[in-house]
Amino acid sequence: MSVCRNLLRRFVLGGFVLLGSLVFLLPNAFAESEKITVKVDFSSAGEELENYWRASGFTPGLQLHRKDMQMTLDYLAAVPNEGIRYLRPHWLLNMVTVEDPWGESPHYDFERLYGALDEMVERGLKPVFEIMGFPRIVGDEERGTRRQGALRWVPDFEKEEDYRQWYEFVRQLVQGLEERYGREELLTWYFECTNEPDGSDHFWDQGIPALLNYWDATSEAIRSVHSGYVFGGPGNAHLLSETYKAVLEHAAKGTNAITGEQGSVLDFISVHHKALPREMIRMERQSLRYIQKNHPELAERPFWNNEADPTWGWADAMWWRPSAWYAAFLVRAVDAHNHLFIDRETVNYGYLVNDHNFLGDWYQRTLLARWQNAGDEEQFWLVPKPVYHGMTLLSFFEGERFAGEGVSPEHDDVSVLAVKRPTGEIVVLVAHGPEFGDPREQARKGEEAGQKQRQRHDAVEVELEIALSGLALGNPVFSHVRIDGEKGNAYTAWEDLGRPETLDLALYRELLAKGEPVVLERRQGVQEFHWNLEMSGSGLSMLVLSEGGGEENRHAPVVKSVSPYQTYEGGRIDFIRWDQEEEAQGVQVFHVMASHDGGPYEQVTEAPVLTLGYAYPWPEGVSEVRYRIVAAPL
Repeated sequence: MSVCRNLLRRFVLGGFVLLGSLVFLLPNAFAESEKITVKVDFSSAGEELENYWRASGFTPGLQLHRKDMQMTLDYLAAVPNEGIRYLRPHWLLNMVTVEDPWGESPHYDFERLYGALDEMVERGLKPVFEIMGFPRIVGDEERGTRRQGALRWVPDFEKEEDYRQWYEFVRQLVQGLEERYGREELLTWYFECTNEPDGSDHFWDQGIPALLNYWDATSEAIRSVHSGYVFGGPGNAHLLSETYKAVLEHAAKGTNAITGEQGSVLDFISVHHKALPREMIRMERQSLRYIQKNHPELAERPFWNNEADPTWGWADAMWWRPSAWYAAFLVRAVDAHNHLFIDRETVNYGYLVNDHNFLGDWYQRTLLARWQNAGDEEQFWLVPKPVYHGMTLLSFFEGERFAGEGVSPEHDDVSVLAVKRPTGEIVVLVAHGPEFGDPREQARKGEEAGQKQRQRHDAVEVELEIALSGLALGNPVFSHVRIDGEKGNAYTAWEDLGRPETLDLALYRELLAKGEPVVLERRQGVQEFHWNLEMSGSGLSMLVLSEGGGEENRHAPVVKSVSPYQTYEGGRIDFIRWDQEEEAQGVQVFHVMASHDGGPYEQVTEAPVLTLGYAYPWPEGVSEVRYRIVAAPL
């Protein structure tokens, strides 16, 4: 116990770099500069804020069987405060097999699907379960439809015999899920229709009448297992498409193909509007207005944008995806939704989901950059991008929300989110994400166009004065956390290293350390609540004010899991996750301590960690590693 106390003391005294000032980044003489003063008054009650952005998506669900995706799930589960809780993978049903689908008693095998879902559920993650894809046929080479590289049972949903068989298939599916995971767990899930039925024929190719039969067979089968299970959609790709209108009309007034009654299940309404925040909200507003005008009986259903990305094309290379701009986009989108949509509209907002959990490199729509060994797909490096840590900082925004005076929600470059958390501390998140033109320009016009955009982006500066009042804090401790073009940015570190195509162990550790959000300052006994910030290009600053006297509030969180993987070079790397302790008040930072082959515990994290997990590669020649976690207030 004395060893642990000494380690805690070492961590608190030596774990932070004190800079003594919030003014940083030398101004660029050639930059476009703007000055903004923001005041936030905490003296009265704020608006209750719920984390409606705690979700992500990817495709296909089969990737859940891959080791690199499983380590990605570890990263998602490590975001504090369940900052990422829901995942929306495509093509889940492609993992099901069926024998004799045209017989009287088809046999469905769900084990491969269960194995994929287990990887999510065991980490505390929950699916937005799209009823998407079709079972692969086994034991019959003569019949079926070839889809996604396999012979599959694809019902003709305009035929009653087929859609009623689909009803039975979905009923068995949900019954099996309930038996495996329990009813209470499934009541926390969401079920959704197939993805973008108005998009490419790759997703849906049977037309609207067949889709409505599919809708009824699917939703009624789910409800037959339990009436409390939630089903929605349509997740349309195009604004006010005929498919979107048909689903709403059918849900409100159509004849249900299964029950014969009027109306169909529609527990939430989902759309896909990909754009910069103001344009995204303009499209969402149009979709909502259509519901309010034509189907007012549906207007209070939860409204989702569950692919709310800056643009489409997950695999298209974009220069901004590894930058702090993408992290700032997340904050700007939340801020814009708070002020321009939720506050101004009569809307029951459900979820704002970014579809950003793919497996790929710096420039693709991913939270992590991956280096994979071409000779063995189970050997890889994963490095968090600034957008991942943008989700981390956003996870601390819960409690009461307060408006900032002086920055307009119409201003698309700068956002200021301010909250008083349930544990009492004040958190202010400042985001700067300059506009640089069409986010798709590089994909449309090539690398040179992307370079010009990046130059335009880097030249924009903003000076902010942040003044807080009405704080009921006795002896406040102030902390400042930063992500920008230099700090908390593994991509910039990679560029500085010469953009190496492969990483060795030393380079990987350096990128991990440089990628952690940087604690710029920590001060006790703050008297004045006024700060000046300069931001060049994109960046996030999280300012935290907590009650003094918290130095004794140190803990050694319990290690909840250690998941072993292989490094790019074939060595062992552990992903360690630990509990978020309820008795530990306020925002915390962590260090990982490791004991090698029974030796003393030593700190192996080079920088304080804000998440609840860490990837640690074993040194060569080690046969056993044990871990302890040291926590302290930010």
